[in-house]
Amino acid sequence: MIKFFRKIRQRLLSENKFSKYLIYAIGEIVLVVFGILIALQINNWNQTRINKIIEIETLDNLRQDLGSALTQLDIKIEQNYLNRTSDSIALAIIHSKTVVSTDSIFKLLLSHIFTPTFDPELGTLTEILNTGKMEIIRSEPLRNHISSWNKYMDELDEIDNRLIFLDDNIKTPLYSKYLPYRNSLNYVINPNTNDVFKSGFGESNFQTDIESFFYTLEVENMLSNYYFYGTVQEIRLNDVKNKMTDMIALIDKELKTVN
Repeated sequence: MIKFFRKIRQRLLSENKFSKYLIYAIGEIVLVVFGILIALQINNWNQTRINKIIEIETLDNLRQDLGSALTQLDIKIEQNYLNRTSDSIALAIIHSKTVVSTDSIFKLLLSHIFTPTFDPELGTLTEILNTGKMEIIRSEPLRNHISSWNKYMDELDEIDNRLIFLDDNIKTPLYSKYLPYRNSLNYVINPNTNDVFKSGFGESNFQTDIESFFYTLEVENMLSNYYFYGTVQEIRLNDVKNKMTDMIALIDKELKTVN
């Protein structure tokens, strides 16, 4: 094809038909530019098609990750509620100086001896944030949610870390002196069923003066801290849940659009 056009140009020049040669040259340039534009259009169309396939796959995977994480989050929210309920009951008993049985105090305190954390497996979301996949997601609201995800998780981690600090540095040293942790095996509540786990272990043979330990300012202050930070944790857990629910709704809407 190139040789064909070259022969035409040479013939026109040899015949001194410069004006025709000029017109022909311009036409040839237009033809080349037109060909380039067509090639670019085809390439853009092909890239758009590839991006759409990647977007659908990415959104599908993200939808599955968020669904699993939401189930875990609901359990965390329920655990938060149970822990705050235990703490508020204990605070009410201490404040009113109500006399309750040793066994009741054991059950109340041992039902909340550690703080569970929310650690979702969101590999797809992390991949979107750390690679260029954000660009293929066409929904601007969804991109905004993904972009701000780390901010919400950082706020939740902040309060989780505070509660874990209380677990490690306040509650565990204090409880281990007065509470038989062995007995907690019979007092742990399943957040899915609200049933109490039963173990084959017998209760501890060590005796402690639980009342002199329980009705103290030290315990009241500790429980007050847990209730306060637990309330903040509840707010942030629900913020994350609302965000995840919105993201799932946007993904479902987007998948209907692209499919």
